[in-house]
Amino acid sequence: MNAKKRPLQSKEFYKHKKFKSNKDFNIVTLFKTELQRILINSNELNTTITDIQPYGSRISGLNISDSDVDFNINYVSKSSAKNVIKSFANKLRQSQVFIKVFPLIGAKIPIIKCTHLNTGVDCDISFNNISAVHNSHLLNHILSMDYRIKPVLMKLKIWAKNIGLINTNGFSSYSFYWLGLFIMQVLGLLPAIRDLQKSVPEILVGQWNCAFSKKPQEDIVKKQETLSENDILNTFYKYYSNFDFNKFVISPYTGYPLLKTDFENVEQLPDELWRYKQFYKENQECQKLLFLGSCPFKMYTQDPFQHNVNITARVTPKVFEKFINACAELKTKNNLS
Repeated sequence: MNAKKRPLQSKEFYKHKKFKSNKDFNIVTLFKTELQRILINSNELNTTITDIQPYGSRISGLNISDSDVDFNINYVSKSSAKNVIKSFANKLRQSQVFIKVFPLIGAKIPIIKCTHLNTGVDCDISFNNISAVHNSHLLNHILSMDYRIKPVLMKLKIWAKNIGLINTNGFSSYSFYWLGLFIMQVLGLLPAIRDLQKSVPEILVGQWNCAFSKKPQEDIVKKQETLSENDILNTFYKYYSNFDFNKFVISPYTGYPLLKTDFENVEQLPDELWRYKQFYKENQECQKLLFLGSCPFKMYTQDPFQHNVNITARVTPKVFEKFINACAELKTKNNLS
């Protein structure tokens, strides 16, 4: 289902709006307070909201000034998800705090898209999607590990957006960040996600462990202080222009590429992917739940927590080829051997 685009407001619409800086208030806290006031006391459809948590770029620290605000609402209900989400959307409309409220119930991950009236900032609300919250906090922690990480990721995102790689038929910002972070793992700047999980109690979402150590990682990370931001970017272009996507899977969890054929014969996968092996045995009759799924495209990038999820599954062949060609072009332009 294609997302409806929010109509652009005229300059006159925002003329009298007072946009405050983060010093004046925390917009995430404001939105959360508003959502709690509007939704949490709603007893319609015998639905109980158990938690409202922000996630996305404003939590990871990879936001820009006009970034959307993303929230996950955990709820329990005897009603269908479709009816619950419609009910929430109606409450938001009635509040007149949020406008342009569009529930996208048919999307892979159902969301409500809306805009906060007083700030003009867009808001996306998902449901029972707690893994996204953990992913955002993981990214935020990773940014704290090295001063070069955030600027490199932001430069990659801007580059990818400018040439049309990040869109609804291509990469998400999230998946592109992990392509960049995987390069830093290869370079020794970052630990594998498995290493961040070794010494901390599990936090299970379904059967996937979303825990990670928040301690400094000096004992794991090789600082590689001689590498500049441009060195990392050039490694990115060179690495992916040469990467055999037909043969290998990008795995931030392990920190190294995995053979795609091993996902067809899971006993060949490394022991550290025991959770996926177990998941495969329990779900092998349902192809769409498995990592390789029925994706007709070439690019496979494993989610750092949910090992059955390919975060680049939506990338079309056209965007994939554009990505490879763009990397190869910069490799040639920058004389990268």
